[in-house]
Amino acid sequence: MATSAGVSAGAASGTGAGPEVRPAGVLARTARAMERLGSWQVWVPSAIVYAAFATVFFASSAPFAVAQVGAACGRPAPDVNAYTSAAGVHAFLEACGPAGREAYRAMQLADLLYPAVFALFMASSIALALTWSAPRRRLLPALAALPLLGSAFDYLENLCAWLALAAYPEPAATDALLGLASAAKTVTSWAGGLVLIVVLALLGLSAARGSFSAARARRRERVIAAGRPA
Repeated sequence: MATSAGVSAGAASGTGAGPEVRPAGVLARTARAMERLGSWQVWVPSAIVYAAFATVFFASSAPFAVAQVGAACGRPAPDVNAYTSAAGVHAFLEACGPAGREAYRAMQLADLLYPAVFALFMASSIALALTWSAPRRRLLPALAALPLLGSAFDYLENLCAWLALAAYPEPAATDALLGLASAAKTVTSWAGGLVLIVVLALLGLSAARGSFSAARARRRERVIAAGRPA
């Protein structure tokens, strides 16, 4: 009886229910993980790789380039739209024709790497900017995880694209999910971009304010040295 009562009391108090997952703890662990990305040692190589990859992926004449897929299919791929309906996904594949669908398949192979490359570059950029702008705000670097969340939606979008290609000429059951994944990817990516823009703007404002204060101090020193009242 005493043992049963003790177990019941422990269950009621929550001590026997296992470790409690607290949102603040998850946020703190995420922030610590993102802080590791906020260094020039991570940012410089990620920026170089992203710049090279994005140039080839979006603007080159490579058969897997986004521009080539758009030209072959006569319309942009669903992957670069903020949202595409299930009917729109099927209509895109139909408009592509065999050659366009092969180009889209090649694009999907390249897109196995792009979400990770972009997410690492953006996450490092946000983490580095936050480290410089607010070093004492220990939880803010967690915002650098936004691009990583966006890349997860990007990979879900890619999975749905593969399923659509495999099911064609029939529509795939996941065509509607592709559009939702695109929308979620767009929202999280733009949210991460907005965070970066705001932080960089604040850094620029702080630097301008510091330069103005330094110039004002030098002027005052020159006036005092000249023997005139400031």
